[in-house]
Amino acid sequence: MQQFIEMRTQKMALNKQSIRDLNEKSVLRQIFVEGPISRIQISRNLKLNKSTVSAIFNDLSDRQLVMEMGQGQSTQVGGRKPVMIKVNQKYGYTLNFDIGFRHLDMMANYLDGTAFQYTRFETAGYNINQVLDLIIESVNNFKNPDTVNGLLGISVAVHGIVYQNQVTYSPFIDMEDVSIYERLTATFTVPIVVDNEANLVAVFQRDFSHDEEHNMNNIVVISIHKGIGAGIIINHQIYRGEKGEAGEIGRAIYPTVFAEPGRVEKIENYASQDAIIDLIKNEKKLDELDFDDVAQMYSDGDKVVVKAIDDFRDYITMIVYNAAVSYNPDTIYLSSNLIETIDQLLPMINNQYNLLPENGNTDIRMLRGAKYASLLGGCSSVTHLALKMSGQQLKFNFDLNAAGIIE
Repeated sequence: MQQFIEMRTQKMALNKQSIRDLNEKSVLRQIFVEGPISRIQISRNLKLNKSTVSAIFNDLSDRQLVMEMGQGQSTQVGGRKPVMIKVNQKYGYTLNFDIGFRHLDMMANYLDGTAFQYTRFETAGYNINQVLDLIIESVNNFKNPDTVNGLLGISVAVHGIVYQNQVTYSPFIDMEDVSIYERLTATFTVPIVVDNEANLVAVFQRDFSHDEEHNMNNIVVISIHKGIGAGIIINHQIYRGEKGEAGEIGRAIYPTVFAEPGRVEKIENYASQDAIIDLIKNEKKLDELDFDDVAQMYSDGDKVVVKAIDDFRDYITMIVYNAAVSYNPDTIYLSSNLIETIDQLLPMINNQYNLLPENGNTDIRMLRGAKYASLLGGCSSVTHLALKMSGQQLKFNFDLNAAGIIE
C-alpha cells in the first residue's frame, strides 16, 4: 500500500511539473508572438491566473530569457500602466549557413532573430570537406557578442534532399559520403540543424513574416535558384514526405518529345535562374552576366532577353499552377532574385496564371529578402530546437540593418 501511495505521489508530481512546463512554453510563446506584451494580457490570452503568469515570468527573467522594457498604455478606465515584457535578444545567438554552389553564406542572429552579422565566402572549386572546414573555422573564430549564453545552435541550408539531418541527394555539390550533421555534432556541443534550403525558406516566411492579411498555416514557397524546390507548410508544419523528398518540383519531368521518353528532362533545366542566365550568355556570347544586367537588357527591349524572360514566365506560371492545384495553399510565395530584380515579372506571372482554368484563385506573391531567407529560416529552426519548442509557433524580428544589410 505504501509503495502504491509513493508511486501515486510521484505521478502527481510529474503531472504537476508537466503542466508547469507546458504553461511556461505557452507564456514564452506569447512573448515571442505578441511581445512587447504585459503579464496581465498574457494571463487573459492564455486564461491563466495572474500569479501563475507572474511566477513563470520571474523564472524566465531569472534565466535572462525575457526582460522588462518600460510601461505600456493604461486602460480606458485608468489605473496603473502595465509593465511590458519582451524576449531578451542578448540571451544568446545562432550561426546560420547556406552552402551554395560557388559560395558559403553565414549569418549571425540574436535569440529574437535580429541579424547582426552577414558574411559571404567565395568557395568555387571547394570540395565538401573544405566547405565544412570553413564552417568550423568560422564558428570557432566567432566572438561572442556580449550575450548571456553565447552560441545556442548552428544551422546549415543545403540545396538538395535532406532527411533527418542527413543529405540524401545533392545535385550541385558532391557530398563524398560526408555527413555534415555528424561532423558538426562531433565538433560542437550545441544543437545542429541541417535542412533543405527550400524548407528553410518556407520556415522564414512562416516565422519572420508579419503579414496580417495572409494566413501562414498553409503556404507554398517556391525557391528558384540554380535548381527549383518548394517548401510546403501544411497546418503550420513543414511537409517533408516519406523520405524528405516532398517539394522537389524542379525534378518534375518536362518531355521535349512525348513519343521519346528517353528525351525527358527536368523542368529546372529550362526554368531555373541559372538556366535562363546561361541561355542568355550563350545567345549573346557573354562571359559574365548578372541579374541587374538582365533587367537592364529586358528594359531596353533586347530581343534575346525578352524571349528568354517570356519563356521563364511561362515555365514558372506552369510550376505555380501545378503547385496550387496539388496543395491548395492560401498563398504561393516566389523566392527568386531574378523575379525580384525585374519588377514586371511577378505581375506577368499573375496575369498568365489567372488565364488558366480552375486556378483556385490562389494568391501569388513575392517573397522579399530571398537572398537571406534560408539563413533566417535556419535561425528559426535551430532556435526552436535550442529552446526545446519544436512545433510551437514563434515569431522573429526581421531586422537586417545591424548586419549591414539594407532591404
